[in-house]
Amino acid sequence: MNKPFPPLPFGSERADLDKSPLEIRGLLSQPIWRELRTFLAVAKSPSFAQAAELLGTSAPTVSRDVKRLQDQIGSQLVISTFSGVTLTETGRKLAIQVAELDFQLFALSNDLKDEMDAVTGRVAVSVTSGLAVAIVAPAVPRLNDSYPRLNLDIREQVSLVNFEKNQADLMISLSPISRADVDCVEIGTLHLIPVASRDYLKKSGVPQRQFISQHVYVQCNYYDSDRETWNGWRGLVHAGHQTHNCENSLAYYALVRNGAGVGLLGNYVLADPELVPLELGVHVALPIYLISVANRRQSRPVAAVYDWIVDIFRTNPSFGTGLTFPSGRHEQEESLRKMLETIAPPPPSQFG
Repeated sequence: MNKPFPPLPFGSERADLDKSPLEIRGLLSQPIWRELRTFLAVAKSPSFAQAAELLGTSAPTVSRDVKRLQDQIGSQLVISTFSGVTLTETGRKLAIQVAELDFQLFALSNDLKDEMDAVTGRVAVSVTSGLAVAIVAPAVPRLNDSYPRLNLDIREQVSLVNFEKNQADLMISLSPISRADVDCVEIGTLHLIPVASRDYLKKSGVPQRQFISQHVYVQCNYYDSDRETWNGWRGLVHAGHQTHNCENSLAYYALVRNGAGVGLLGNYVLADPELVPLELGVHVALPIYLISVANRRQSRPVAAVYDWIVDIFRTNPSFGTGLTFPSGRHEQEESLRKMLETIAPPPPSQFG
């Protein structure tokens, strides 16, 4: 039998025994806020000079700030050599903690700006360059029509799997995150299939499974993985001839569009009539997730952008559960076709 707790010596009526941090005048950290921000810039840069450029100051000022921080903490954080700067183990641990604090301050500052107007302020969205250019950016005018004072900050993804590293309010991701402090919802499916340009098909013929080795393939760093997801595509590349390798999504599209070889692209790019889907038995279906910090949607601007992103993916037939091809009857497809032509104009040699 558990022994009962004795009567509590103090109750909630004693407010003087439960003060908030704001009521304790002497509870202040050391005066190193500026130095911590400088140190974070150094941690993200290969040299003091580049950190100074990031901060809009001089390299000597950066060096002094770092030295002052090290003196205050009593530990070496940075090793400076002729080839650049590296972090000590203590410096690396501090940099991670400061980066997390910096993100919290970023979110807090956005929330404070939100108070000026119900749907006014900046909302940062992290998304891959391909989806940003083809899907997100063309839909921004619709967002502007509903919320003309909302500022959208579209950011290239620093990490495809780590939400915090992207320092954004929302992240459009191909990798789910399962954590209590993160909301993750599936908003569509990215269908990747082999495609080639009409110019390539005219020169090399239509690839068929029995003649895979006679064709060239453009590889992307993201696809060059030993995960089972990519087995079908990797088999095609290994059986044929890999002609080029590319990491940038837009450059990869441009290579395939201009006849450099067979590529693995999202079905939505078939809004471009110069690209043709190939029946090679390869179809990679990747769920698309929208990720945010739990309770972040309590901010009305973030909630507005969140709902807008969900809508542009769920109403686009290209991102449905099953594989479909653009029909030419949707407004999004026509605007995408025009935009793709600006990235890679039609080659001089085409099918009639």
